[in-house]
Amino acid sequence: MKSDSVQIYEDVLKQTLKRFPRDFWVNDENMNYKASAEITRYLIEEVLKWDDEKVKSDISCKVFFDHKLKGMLCTLFGDSVFAAIDNAYPGKYNEWELACTPRNFWNIENAKKATIWLFKEKLQWSDEKIKENISRKIFVENGLDTMMHVLFKNNARAAISNAFPDLFR
Repeated sequence: MKSDSVQIYEDVLKQTLKRFPRDFWVNDENMNYKASAEITRYLIEEVLKWDDEKVKSDISCKVFFDHKLKGMLCTLFGDSVFAAIDNAYPGKYNEWELACTPRNFWNIENAKKATIWLFKEKLQWSDEKIKENISRKIFVENGLDTMMHVLFKNNARAAISNAFPDLFR
């Protein structure tokens, strides 16, 4: 059974309602985040029918805007696509997995987290395998090319040393 929020969203999409009711996103904060999570899941799973990989590669502000959710994204999440996605799917995605990483996201600490995640969680490489196969290409193939460019001037060894300081001693 659909929630009231999802039913309202369906009516907005079908244009039975011109837009969301006045103050829909600003009344009760807890209710707003619950409703936005339901609506975001409905958008991704029912309207777009996207799997995880499609979410990672294609989710953007434009997707929310094109599907009548600009007010939600702006009011509740300060235009942060990741915040909206994380609200709907808590902990399922990392910021760096989305094609639209938040502005000013990359810093040394986030790079360390992303690098550790890449090699230890996603690729599940041992320290030896990291040493033997380290290259910029691995980062690029896994969506971390902006991090490499912005923070490490495309130097894979510098990125690895940031995350695993004892690896090359």
